[in-house]
Amino acid sequence: MDATSLGRRLLGVAAAFVVAGGVLATAGPATALEVDTTPAAPEVRMRAYDAADFADQAVQLPAGLTEAIRRDLGQSPEEYLATAAAARQAGRVVDSLGDTVRSAWLDGQTLHVAVTGRGATIAARNAGAEVQVGDVLADALAAARAQNKLAYIDRAAERVVAVGAGVRGEPVRQVRLSARSDEHVGGTGVAVRAPLADYHCSAAFAGADAHGSPRLLTAGHCGVGADGPFTTGVDAVTPDAPLSTVEPLEWPGLIGDPLGEYVQDSVTFGDGHDAALISVDGDVLPEVAGWGRDADDTALAVHDSARALAGAPVCAAGVASGWNCGRILDARTTVPVSGQDVTGFLFDACVLPGDSGGAITAGTYALGLSSGSTWPGSTCADGDPVAGGDDLSVGYALTDVEALYGADWDLAVRVGAPEVAAPADDAPAGPTPTFTGTADAAAGAVVTVEIEDGPELEAEVGATGRWSAPVGGALEPGTYSYTARTTLRPATGDDPVTSAETTGEFEVAERAGLGVSWPAPGHVSPDGRLAFEGTGQSGAAVILTVGGEELARTTVGADGTWSLRADSARPAGRFDAVLTQEADDAAAVQPGAGTTEPAAASVTVAGVGVAPGAPVVSTPRGRIAATDAGALSGAGVPGAAVSVRVADAAADVADAPELTTEAGADGAWTVQLDATLPAGRHVVVATQSVDDLTSEPSAPVTVDVTATARSAGGLDGPADPASDGDDGLPGSVLAAAAGIVLAGVAVAGALAWRRRRTAG
Repeated sequence: MDATSLGRRLLGVAAAFVVAGGVLATAGPATALEVDTTPAAPEVRMRAYDAADFADQAVQLPAGLTEAIRRDLGQSPEEYLATAAAARQAGRVVDSLGDTVRSAWLDGQTLHVAVTGRGATIAARNAGAEVQVGDVLADALAAARAQNKLAYIDRAAERVVAVGAGVRGEPVRQVRLSARSDEHVGGTGVAVRAPLADYHCSAAFAGADAHGSPRLLTAGHCGVGADGPFTTGVDAVTPDAPLSTVEPLEWPGLIGDPLGEYVQDSVTFGDGHDAALISVDGDVLPEVAGWGRDADDTALAVHDSARALAGAPVCAAGVASGWNCGRILDARTTVPVSGQDVTGFLFDACVLPGDSGGAITAGTYALGLSSGSTWPGSTCADGDPVAGGDDLSVGYALTDVEALYGADWDLAVRVGAPEVAAPADDAPAGPTPTFTGTADAAAGAVVTVEIEDGPELEAEVGATGRWSAPVGGALEPGTYSYTARTTLRPATGDDPVTSAETTGEFEVAERAGLGVSWPAPGHVSPDGRLAFEGTGQSGAAVILTVGGEELARTTVGADGTWSLRADSARPAGRFDAVLTQEADDAAAVQPGAGTTEPAAASVTVAGVGVAPGAPVVSTPRGRIAATDAGALSGAGVPGAAVSVRVADAAADVADAPELTTEAGADGAWTVQLDATLPAGRHVVVATQSVDDLTSEPSAPVTVDVTATARSAGGLDGPADPASDGDDGLPGSVLAAAAGIVLAGVAVAGALAWRRRRTAG
């Protein structure tokens, strides 16, 4: 039995005991009668989200955020958005279960809930959660905190981790530093000019007070200096790149024009809080700065707020380090930040001095602001040695901001006007049409469609931004006009927010033409399995073809809607997809014709794409001699353009020069280097492109070039059994380490889902 199995067995035995009324008691047998004692609650259930459905949203993410997601989480942007959607839904489920929840955490898209008693298990299971009674790890965490230890639960390793380093949060002081925009967003820098120095922090999110005056949210400690609260004005800090990438001597020119000033009675630091408001001159936007390598990188839309949940993915933005991602370690605890108690959530994304006050997000939802961290240096590669690799950051939650300020601050959220995909302009609808479309708004927002001389429809926006509203009764043939709008009641706001209106008209005929409501032309599928949705004549067949080859077919439902997905994946590249409707009888309506003809109706969705998968870097890898470090090779899509980057392990591989080649007919590719790699550890990453579509980066491959001759390792590892492994450790050391694990000693640093940065 290995250490992990042994630990699970011991925890399983311990889990047989639950705390009941303050006395340690045994839980009943698994077959005992379970009676649901929880009060009735609105039905909120977990659901699984397909990453491929978030492809259109993923391309809208800022490039800086996308890079951080891949680097820190090891996920594609689509996977990140799907998991973030699950995390938001999990938070709603936990809220619905109320005080019966002892603890809750997310593992991928699976919600785990520990309830206080067996009577609460039924409601939690019905909500789609994995349920257990009691939580011995939560009890152990409480014991650690009773001893004033900074700690959190590592669910993957089934242990409580104590962190020795202190959490710091304070404005960064710079010796007098010696493009103003009228539209301000979260995640950017702010600075206060004091007599002898400048202090800079980051802004979190935009919002407004009860009178509609624009306000930026930041950390309370950002508004306080050594001599007390700042009373001077606040300036904008607008570098083209995060300050960690800018030479300090260049900082004097980075402070822009006046931004506004702190709202004095809003500055709160300590007693559980860390927040402040900045009144700004100009407009604010519901966005967070992009922080990509391109100064014109798009910003992240903020659709609403969400609650923190352990295990959920989060990304933080700040002027010092740009975007960094990680996972929530603890949803709620009180931590001393620079000597002041702050109640918030713990997460393992890097937050540098100067990032304080910056935005923390999950997907397109606001979670909170950065309060402090154990990272003391100027780069994310250098954590606090005292933390022993368990560096963490503290976030002050948006839910607490709402409780602190009430009506004095409401989060600015984006609520876009709905786009109506069906009924389509060129395809007559049947007597009972279904309206479908998308809205740039939070999941749960409501789209209202008012039909002239017809009914008013309502539909809820889904996690991917899509919505659908069927017309209940039959409409007479003719032309109808409509008005549509989106409304959201934000989670942290009192008043609903309504979008601008969308207007249009549609034709109702005896028979419906074919309409494709999703996807739009140019859509890119990340998994190659093409999926389409639309409207048509009830009972008719809809067939998907590409290049004359039939890929899938379905039947239009009684409500006039249809959906289909190809059974097999398509090769990478762009192509036109053709959808054809074939009615049971000989007559079918041609798009826009208004008459019946014996021909079938068809719609072409142009430029649909399938993104290529990441290429494979096969050689060299592991520890090799310098004589073997003159070329890189691997496998990819036949004919794809392959891009390879090689960098020193301590550097950012994305900044390395790009080496290009083309994969052959068999998919093999090789890049010859101008010079062999120097001795030391290097990282190799590759991407490939087909047409204009680029893959996700390959998994980083480590190459350790030695000054002495040594056999090179291939795909299966080092050729010499006594040579080093891919991580540079001698094989004998790895074998010894494996023996220790088999002996039953738990390896404290083994984390299944946490990715750490290490220097060198």
